Amino acid sequence: MTAYLIATIDVHDPEGYETYKSTAPALIAKHGGHYIVRGGDRNVVEGSWPDGRIVVLEFPDWDSANAFADDPDYEPVAAIRHSTGTSHIWIVEGADAGQTADGNHAYLLGSIHMTDPDKYAPYAAQAPAALAATGGTYMARGGRSRSVEGEMTLDRMVIVAFKTTDDLRAFYDGDAYASLIPIRQSASDSNIVIVEGL
Repeated sequence: MTAYLIATIDVHDPEGYETYKSTAPALIAKHGGHYIVRGGDRNVVEGSWPDGRIVVLEFPDWDSANAFADDPDYEPVAAIRHSTGTSHIWIVEGADAGQTADGNHAYLLGSIHMTDPDKYAPYAAQAPAALAATGGTYMARGGRSRSVEGEMTLDRMVIVAFKTTDDLRAFYDGDAYASLIPIRQSASDSNIVIVEGL
């Protein structure tokens, strides 16, 4: 089952951060990871999201993602990131065995803090049909998650992938999903950002 590392990095030393950007990929690859989002356009559509560029890494499994984050060889590289920006980092378990981001270039990232699971249930039951109608795929949907750095508390993390940003907007702005948003909002606090992938 895939796993994803989501990072939001507010860079305050762009020149120094270039060193991090050139050093980190080898360690990511060492653990089987690769970039699916790397600083593309972002649009917070609900709630809030930490400032900065968004990076999403895809790993083959939960253990690989955690091994990267905890790798002693990564510590001096992470120190460069810490000295050049402010980071929020989470690891999220993927939704299905064998599911990958291949062919997708736009992502909806959601941090959902459920306040009423019973009221949330109709949303969870109906959202997949609206998603499928516009070609969306759940990459992560409420599996295990871990806060690695930062202050954003996790409850339910969701990643939804689409082939294009136009497809994603057709889902999020479409009539079928618009009728479901009030159900979700009545049963949770939602922080949702749309981000351009590679």
